[in-house]
Amino acid sequence: MAPVRGNRGKNKAALTAPHGYGTHHVEFIQRFTQQEARDRTVKRNRPQPLTAQQRAALRTQVTRKRFFKPRRAKATEINTTGILRKWKRYCDFCELGAWEDVIKKAGVSTATDFIDWICDNYNIKSEGSSWEYFRQYQQLYTDTNGKYMDRNESRAIKNFHDTVTAVRFGLRKPNINGKPVASVDTLLCLLIYNIAYDTAVVPNEGHRVQLAGCYIFLATTGVRPAEIVHNDPSKPKDGTWEELYGRKAIRQEPEDGDDEAPDEHSTLLEDLLCQETLGRGRSKALCYEDILLMVVRHPETGKDVHAMAVKFIHHKGADNKPKPTIFFFTMARRVILCPIMVVISQAVRDNAFEARNLTSVARVLQTKNLAPAKCTPIRWKDGMDKIPLFRRYEGALLSPNKPLPYHTLRDDMGRQSLDAGEETAVTPKNWRRMVANAVNGSAPDAVRDQAMRHDPKWATFNAAYINEMLEYHVQNAATDVPTEDGLIKFWSHMGLMSDPRASSDMVPDEVWQEMPPDPEIEDLERRRAELKGGQFRIRGHDNEKEIRDLGRQIRNKEGKRRKDVKTGYRRYYFKNRPTWDIERQFSGEAEDEEAEVEYVAPAIELHIPERAELAEILVNQPECLDDEKLLRLRIRSAELMTALNYKRETAKRRPIRRRILQRVQAGISVTGESPGPDPFPLLMGKTQCPRCIGDERQSHEERMFPYCRPAVMNDHFDREHLKEMEEMERDNLIFCDHPKCQEDGVKLKHLDHFRNHVQDVHGITLRPKRSR
Repeated sequence: MAPVRGNRGKNKAALTAPHGYGTHHVEFIQRFTQQEARDRTVKRNRPQPLTAQQRAALRTQVTRKRFFKPRRAKATEINTTGILRKWKRYCDFCELGAWEDVIKKAGVSTATDFIDWICDNYNIKSEGSSWEYFRQYQQLYTDTNGKYMDRNESRAIKNFHDTVTAVRFGLRKPNINGKPVASVDTLLCLLIYNIAYDTAVVPNEGHRVQLAGCYIFLATTGVRPAEIVHNDPSKPKDGTWEELYGRKAIRQEPEDGDDEAPDEHSTLLEDLLCQETLGRGRSKALCYEDILLMVVRHPETGKDVHAMAVKFIHHKGADNKPKPTIFFFTMARRVILCPIMVVISQAVRDNAFEARNLTSVARVLQTKNLAPAKCTPIRWKDGMDKIPLFRRYEGALLSPNKPLPYHTLRDDMGRQSLDAGEETAVTPKNWRRMVANAVNGSAPDAVRDQAMRHDPKWATFNAAYINEMLEYHVQNAATDVPTEDGLIKFWSHMGLMSDPRASSDMVPDEVWQEMPPDPEIEDLERRRAELKGGQFRIRGHDNEKEIRDLGRQIRNKEGKRRKDVKTGYRRYYFKNRPTWDIERQFSGEAEDEEAEVEYVAPAIELHIPERAELAEILVNQPECLDDEKLLRLRIRSAELMTALNYKRETAKRRPIRRRILQRVQAGISVTGESPGPDPFPLLMGKTQCPRCIGDERQSHEERMFPYCRPAVMNDHFDREHLKEMEEMERDNLIFCDHPKCQEDGVKLKHLDHFRNHVQDVHGITLRPKRSR
């Protein structure tokens, strides 16, 4: 027993040490009393109990109401307002009268004609889309009439839709285009391209780290993107939401013969129905409070390892049926696939750790358990719990609390997957199917349904998520021959037809030059030219509105045609490329196998040193590394991920590279050049940006980049910097970004003062403030 008493004494001494628990009693008392004060405030703010008279009035009003609108998710309500706009247009087109009066009398004939009218006036291509509009119409009917649509009428409308509307418009059958399933090779290809080969300009290089984190979470959990980024639609601004779900929509009509004067209790039920649902005070996205980062002692090896538990809560239908699910993550040996490294780098960027000593990646990864603890959670700072992990960029600045929007993730994922050589763009559902099929069989069906948030009684996996390509070698199994499992697995996932030579925009210049003009665009341009009458400026013109409308139509049609050409050429390329390769093989171009040139991956040529080093580490990570070397590699990778948040590339990089290439072709050396004795002269060129010169996230060439004309530089300044400077002016924080002005601490009073300063000191003339 003596060792136990000794250990207890030693633990007690640790508690009273300068960094032990015994020194934090003052903080605990302060937090406890603050919580008590908050609880008392909440108790005081509770609604007052209803009196007997109020409850009698409530019973009368409920009896009169008889029907209450079902509780719907926010997205469902907004979809219903969308169908309301279409219903209003339909009523106006058919001259039926007020939309509310029409829907109250609507029957089978009106509903079938409405669905047919939608397919006639909107670009509907599949049966699923047209029938979804009818389901939204049912919700509109219920919310407006206060009763559900008759089931027999719904079946009659369904039969008309399938036998008449779908046949008339040639609507596509469900799942006719297949259900592609991604693989881990697709994930690796996308991650490598994102960090090593993507040449597109993003708001900030830290955005690439966020994209990598989103890709890994989607591919390793199967969650929907709305659980990671923000995908909650906003309310329409045309008043349709207020018509359906506002206070006016739930007002009760008095019964016939009810001449009682309204009293203080007459709006009691209306007030109760107008209560706003209390939220959680956070965005619908992955926040720090959903992530538990910890150091645990491995039960087999006894070593301290980092792990992570992530709770996903914003699944489909979470507003009405919460199904929070917690996924566990361990450190992946291949760093490019490790979500823990992404989370640590983002937390260091945000300075989110509560422990004051965790100021670097190295300290976080070197944290150990102190006996006798087997698990040490790493807590977040107060105020960081409800901050999204992945956030949007406002210009080049990271938003402090706004989550990354879904459309940004969707567009970047689609573009990068096409540029990486995939035949079709990768979507979040491809990752979801990948996870579902990976878990299926290796785990019980109950676990699979829990991971996918499926209700077991509906058999959703077998109906919609199972891989349509049979992942089993039936031929060899039937003929009693060993199965080719590896080959079958390769066949049964998307990526089989990928070609690294393809890209999202691969149309040759010859195609653009020889492409005939669009007759519709020519007619619009001809009409616009006639209205303009040879004048360039149209402000104040008699036909200004029509001219601008024509210009908008021309731009929209040109953009759509360019997109169609790019999509069509990619489809043409992937259809004919195998035939071209076969003809090339037998055409004599490659007389023997030695003459065939094998495809070699392009070299990693990146402008930002930190990104180049990170790409080299992640792409070329050695296979066999001991624990010490692997720890150093992880630390360096996460440090570089954090450093990328303070780096930025702009579109100016492309003309800079073209100029360097021209100098190389002319025989002029460009290596080893230095900026000179004065890298940032006080007197700048008239076409240089006075704000970019102080942006340390950019390279020296980009900071000193001269535009072709002062007008182009002014356009860049108004587009990229003017809004930010106007906000600084409101906060009285105007200053000059030139490095020498920063050293001298030059402070300015307002935006006009800044314009005068850059003109007098730096020789740059900016446009004066224009009234809008």
